Amino acid sequence: MARELHHLLERVGAATTCGKLAAIPDAQGWFPGLIEGEGAVHGALYRTRAHFTLTDLARLDAYEEAIPGEPERSLYLRVEREVVLADGSLHIAQVYLFNRPPPPGAVPIHGGSFRQWLAERGEAAFSGLREAD
Repeated sequence: MARELHHLLERVGAATTCGKLAAIPDAQGWFPGLIEGEGAVHGALYRTRAHFTLTDLARLDAYEEAIPGEPERSLYLRVEREVVLADGSLHIAQVYLFNRPPPPGAVPIHGGSFRQWLAERGEAAFSGLREAD
């Protein structure tokens, strides 16, 4: 489902935001959890293409288990955060903030890069399919 929506997004570039990062274990691979805290988390900034709709956003929220208006039931919260691009420019972006204490087996990613952590450890990223009902 995430790949299906990916064509609706355009990569702007590498970006960094404040926080901590944890690798969250799952039977179908690892997934990243951005957590409030001190540090730098590295990822990418994307913008929506012209044909991106509110229905697409709702599907993305469902994939991330972010339930607008129901934070107590949400695995992630979609929030606005300041991000910095490689050229130093500041942007306000929506990010998914992990909304639970890290579960048993979660691993702090001290370097702040999930992709780098996966590569260094030879781990697989989450490959499961979650879909809105």
